[in-house]
Amino acid sequence: MNTFVVEIWYDEGILCTFYTISWVLDDDKTVPETDRFFDRYAVPGHPLEERALQLFRLITESIGNRYGAIDDFFDRHVNKAQELPPKPKRWVEEVKDLGINFPLRLFCYRITEQIVVLFNGGIKESTTTQQSNDLRMKFYEAQTFVQKIEEALQTGLIEISKDKRYLQNFDGTADIIL
Repeated sequence: MNTFVVEIWYDEGILCTFYTISWVLDDDKTVPETDRFFDRYAVPGHPLEERALQLFRLITESIGNRYGAIDDFFDRHVNKAQELPPKPKRWVEEVKDLGINFPLRLFCYRITEQIVVLFNGGIKESTTTQQSNDLRMKFYEAQTFVQKIEEALQTGLIEISKDKRYLQNFDGTADIIL
């Protein structure tokens, strides 16, 4: 796997900071993986545009500002990563509104209730993620990203900031390259 950068995707929420990753190819970063997901589905005229926007609001408004990255949002475990949206729950109105057959999945990794790393995703067209053509490769990429991030956290290459809202390099800088 090539080198990738872990960078802030959305930190304007009062409860949670969201990160994403970007591949580094020949000293040039690519488009962040989370942006690639929303650029694909949240575009005018796409049949899943409104669903993608619902997922975007779930992330930025519900998790970022209202609840934080609590367990209720991270109950779809796929090996080491998780999938958003979560399974519908009666007690979380925003999740219930998405419904049981929500067609999109976005892979992520919840580090704490204040820090989540978002990856890429796609359409869930089969009973399992690994059987869905649109998700299969993104599933394996997400597993690799999570493994490398976990290793970096365990070895101290990446640390959680004192205010518990941010990831930082071992030397205190925000540049996280794995």
